[in-house]
Amino acid sequence: MKQTRKKKKYNVLEHQAVSRKRKRRGIWLRFGMIWSVCKGCFKAVGAILLLVLISISFLSAYHYLVTSPYLKLERVEIDGVPDRLKGQLLQMADFRPGVSLLELNLQKVRQRLEAHPWIRTAEVERRFPHTLLIRVVKQEPRAILLSDGMYYLNRFGEVFKKVNSFEDADLPLITGMSENKITEKTALEEVARVMEKLQEEKSPWSLADLGEIHVEGKNSFTLYFEHMDAGIKVSGEGLQKEVQELRRVVAHLAHSGRMEKVSSIDFSYKGGAVVSFRKG
Repeated sequence: MKQTRKKKKYNVLEHQAVSRKRKRRGIWLRFGMIWSVCKGCFKAVGAILLLVLISISFLSAYHYLVTSPYLKLERVEIDGVPDRLKGQLLQMADFRPGVSLLELNLQKVRQRLEAHPWIRTAEVERRFPHTLLIRVVKQEPRAILLSDGMYYLNRFGEVFKKVNSFEDADLPLITGMSENKITEKTALEEVARVMEKLQEEKSPWSLADLGEIHVEGKNSFTLYFEHMDAGIKVSGEGLQKEVQELRRVVAHLAHSGRMEKVSSIDFSYKGGAVVSFRKG
């Protein structure tokens, strides 16, 4: 009986000791969790403070550089245009006196320059410490589009400017395009392809000898060269082969003495060229 009571007594003491250990362990676990949370918060606050300090440092450095006399814009170099246009471009760029190179918004400067009707594209580059380099591609008129007015057309078939009365108009005319067709990109691209192919031809059938391109329809054009009164009807796709055939036909007509009577030469037929003569 005494031994049984001793065992019970020891079991109770052991149970109490385990309970105390569990309580202490639970307290330490809760303390560890709280400490982990606090530690994480301290790290987050520290990281935020570090970012704030870095940002302030960058802002201070940027402000110093912007206001520094060592990066002021002192020279603007413009390549790709004649001198008479450089002054206009400088006015359009609208540079503030004493502006820093870092302050300049290059995209806005480029957009202002490309708003000039004679400028197709512009590139703007900083050259530290004091120079801004501007490279521009000037519009090159290849023909004059005649519709509700007269418009310059470049080699890509893009209308870029209305022709003023005092400007050069000694270029081939593009006719047969209504006001609605001017907005059709594909129609103008076809005209541009015809001009590009004629640019590769030799005189007297080159673009320099051309007086007019009359647009008949899709891939159908009548060409009027300055050295002859007849209209030459061609397609935009097989133009090079048609020009070769045109040389042969014209040589034959000139040899036979009938060239002056020709009113038109049509290459739209599959069988070859059809030559029409004036009556009488």
